[in-house]
Amino acid sequence: MDYGFSNEKQSKVALISSKSSFSVMGIQKKLQESGIEGVPVRPSIFQIEEAIDESEPIIYYLDDEIYTPSGEDFLNEMRKLCLEQERLLILVGEEAEYEKATEIIPKSAIVGWFNRPVDMDALMETLEKALGGEIKPARQRHILIVDDDATYMRMLHEWMKGRYQITMLDAGTKAIHWLMDNSQNVDLILLDCEMPSMDGPTVFRMLKEDPGSRNIPVMFLTGKSDRDMVIRAVGLGPEDYILKSIDKKELMDKLEDFFGRLKTMEDSDQEEVSDGKTGVVF
Repeated sequence: MDYGFSNEKQSKVALISSKSSFSVMGIQKKLQESGIEGVPVRPSIFQIEEAIDESEPIIYYLDDEIYTPSGEDFLNEMRKLCLEQERLLILVGEEAEYEKATEIIPKSAIVGWFNRPVDMDALMETLEKALGGEIKPARQRHILIVDDDATYMRMLHEWMKGRYQITMLDAGTKAIHWLMDNSQNVDLILLDCEMPSMDGPTVFRMLKEDPGSRNIPVMFLTGKSDRDMVIRAVGLGPEDYILKSIDKKELMDKLEDFFGRLKTMEDSDQEEVSDGKTGVVF
């Protein structure tokens, strides 16, 4: 099968593996047959950066090494690499290994996952899209938290700081003024429903009336789980609402699901622009 890779300059892919195996050699052979140089590297950020350019994909072949302290350290380094440098990451591994890896690396930062035995044709198709610019890398998302409870905000910051850029403001008026100059850099607002002076619903309405901030998704934070509060919050049309009693895993899963859907929409919009379907490109 011809995957259409350009011969002008041979594309490279970093193939990370902690040990040699027939499966890894099989992937490397398929890459070679497809005109791609698969550069084998050990789990080392230095080796990755030496092996390939920032625009070239990474295939990480997972194994039981990820369950060790050094393996977890490398997963944390990979998370930073993918989000800070916007690298294209493909994972190969069993479902349990994938779930372990995505406890540290956001699923939204992974452009493909292939269970073993690997569907080589599907892997090559994903690489073709990555090398052709059809799949965009993840970037570190920026979340604005607006809440008058400083202790609660600090807790959220501790939970999320490894995956997201966080800005915290303790009043709705501060958020509105801050967004006048920074709205283009915010991907999501977590907005407390109940604040003194200006409550969450009032802030929400003002944000939606302003052209600069109206398209920023908002999730309400509410300390009340009663039906009336939920109905009131949902009735305003936010992206979602979050009970403050939520635990870390539930919150991170909710955010991961949201940003995953957001990236899918962004990739779809970019594909339409590339195909010339939108008419005007700014």
